[in-house]
Amino acid sequence: MSNVRFVFPKHRLAEVLRQPGGLPVSEALERAHANLELIKPNCRAELMELLEMAEARFATLGETYDDAGLVELYSLAVRGIGAGTVCGAPAVDEGLTSLCDLIDHLRTHQTYDRNAIGVNVRAWRLLTTPNLPAEGAASVLDGLRKVSKRYAEPAKAAQA
Repeated sequence: MSNVRFVFPKHRLAEVLRQPGGLPVSEALERAHANLELIKPNCRAELMELLEMAEARFATLGETYDDAGLVELYSLAVRGIGAGTVCGAPAVDEGLTSLCDLIDHLRTHQTYDRNAIGVNVRAWRLLTTPNLPAEGAASVLDGLRKVSKRYAEPAKAAQA
């Protein structure tokens, strides 16, 4: 007969987390904000580069359903989500989410509306405008939500 012995190793991370100390939350937040300020210009440049690629891809879309084109537009938009907040333009993130939602709806229902996609891509540029008034951004986002909602259900998409 053998003796079985169970050994539970102590995890170093769990021990470290239980130790008091470290930065106060307020100081950690200040450092995080300072770090975000450092990357803001690079983030804005990357966001604008994604926008230019999306505009170029949109320009190549035809008048008929193009799944590969929609997938590429989706991948460009989804890569930009989060960058708007870092750049000081959080409305861009909502606009990109709306574009992704619209593309999801179109692909799910195998329907196509080039104009609806164009509205979203042009709104992306508008929402990156420095010092865009909050009311203006809210109005644009409200319109984008309506466009996306229009294609959320197959019956509504068929009527469009």
